[in-house]
This record gives sequence, C-alpha cells and structure tokens, in this order.
Amino acid sequence: MISRRVDCPNDLELRQAFDLFDTDHSGGISVMELKSALGALGVTVSDQEARQMFSAIDIDKNGRIEFDEFVEVVADSYFKKFSRSEILEAFRRFDHNHDGYIEADELKNILARLGRNFSADEIRRMIAQVDRDGNGKISIEEFAALVERE
Repeated sequence: MISRRVDCPNDLELRQAFDLFDTDHSGGISVMELKSALGALGVTVSDQEARQMFSAIDIDKNGRIEFDEFVEVVADSYFKKFSRSEILEAFRRFDHNHDGYIEADELKNILARLGRNFSADEIRRMIAQVDRDGNGKISIEEFAALVERE
C-alpha cells in the first residue's frame, strides 16, 4: 500500500474521478477499465499502450489500480492549474457537434461512455450547477470556470 495520501477537501473529487474509471465498482481499476476510460475521454491507446500505462501505475503489481495508486499518479496533474489552451482542448473533446457548447446529450454520452448512466433530469441538474447564463448548456467560459476553480 502506498503511504502518501492526499488529505484535503479535494479527496472527494479524486474519489469521484476514481469511481468513474472503476466501472465495475470492484475497488480497483483493471487494464480494460483504464483503456475504456481513456477512450471515453478522447485518448485512443492500443492494448499494449494501455498495459504499459497500467503497469506503471499498478505500483504493487497486484493486477489492479487501487485508489491510493490512482491518487499517487493523478494528484499532481489533477490539482495543477491548466493553461487556456489545455482547457480549450478538453472542451473541444466534449463538444462533439462543435457548436461551442457542451449540451445535455453530449454530457450524457460522455458519462455513458465512462459507464455512468444518468437520467435527463440528473444531467440537467449537473449542467445547472455550472450554467451561469441559464441557457441550459455549458459554454467554454463556464467550462473554464469549472476547471479553474480552486
């Protein structure tokens, strides 16, 4: 087990990110779950690349990535400040129809590819949490504010 732990208010956010990858809720991320999650985020990797990434993260070599290993690898990048170009690139990956907004159906599809199915009402509530202008969509500015918080 890894001794370093992130012990801060953002622990919950890291747990939620881990849970998005751990689609079978086993408490560990498999190679296929890692590859699937990367694909859902628009990052295409071969089976061999996925195995190599997995091996680098699976520090105790038990065949699954536990939460502590996940935190060890992602915490620094998770909490870093993103450049405007990085934010724009992430936004473009989610804005599938390229209309300048992340709409309910796009968010629902992204989450479904991550193994999380939400009702239309739940998706609307998620969007409402960041939708400052009340148009029911997430603009690049609203997305940037969400990513840059902290």
